Amino acid sequence: MTTANIFPDYSITELPETGSTNIYVENLLKTSDVAEGSVIYTLNQTAGIGQQENKWESEAGKNLTLTTVLYPNFLHASGQFFLTIITSLATCTVLDFFLKNNDAKIKWPNDIYYHHRKVAGILIKNSVLGTSIDQTIVGVGLNINQTHFNSAPNASSLKIISNVTFDIREVLSKWHTFFANYYSLLKNDNSGLLNLYYSRMYLKDVFATYEIANQNVEACITGVDEYGQLLLEDRSGNNYICGMKEIVFPTF
Repeated sequence: MTTANIFPDYSITELPETGSTNIYVENLLKTSDVAEGSVIYTLNQTAGIGQQENKWESEAGKNLTLTTVLYPNFLHASGQFFLTIITSLATCTVLDFFLKNNDAKIKWPNDIYYHHRKVAGILIKNSVLGTSIDQTIVGVGLNINQTHFNSAPNASSLKIISNVTFDIREVLSKWHTFFANYYSLLKNDNSGLLNLYYSRMYLKDVFATYEIANQNVEACITGVDEYGQLLLEDRSGNNYICGMKEIVFPTF
């Protein structure tokens, strides 16, 4: 199945420069119709944002920052975490393709790691109408050819990992193909997506020391609940449910 089959009217638009592709698209949608699966991207994002309005560092001309638009009205509002799942899986899969291995992991909830280093980040905003998701803005920042990071000491990139310089637009094309295929799975049969996600979860089933409610807890990640909250269990069998910003991961 091709991308055009899944997103028949999509377009890909490159901006010479923008502060944030997510904010650009959010404003665009107020005045224009944007076909599902369309991508707005730039190689020079000057004011990128991450979760909780954290800054996203990206050197001009070196990385891929993109936003795509979905209208997943088939998806109940309670299942919105599946959009994070498919975006994470698509981003891991594009790393598999270019790095020729499957070492990329999903650090809950929105980061993609490679050997304990952050290679990509995801920022998703959903609009709910009734009980369904009416519109979704999916933002992805992927470190490709940048080799020095000033404010992100835990960051890595495809070039750091492989010592190869990549064609950013080729990476975009592959990412969009993988994303479309995962979106098709979500739309038609999402039964296997959670297991795929679990197979990629960073530190899943590995005991490590986390900070939960201002206390250090030795626990292992067991999965996510139906709302996408993180599930952990300590060595005594006590269970923890953590939302975003309620847990601090260990650093290695």
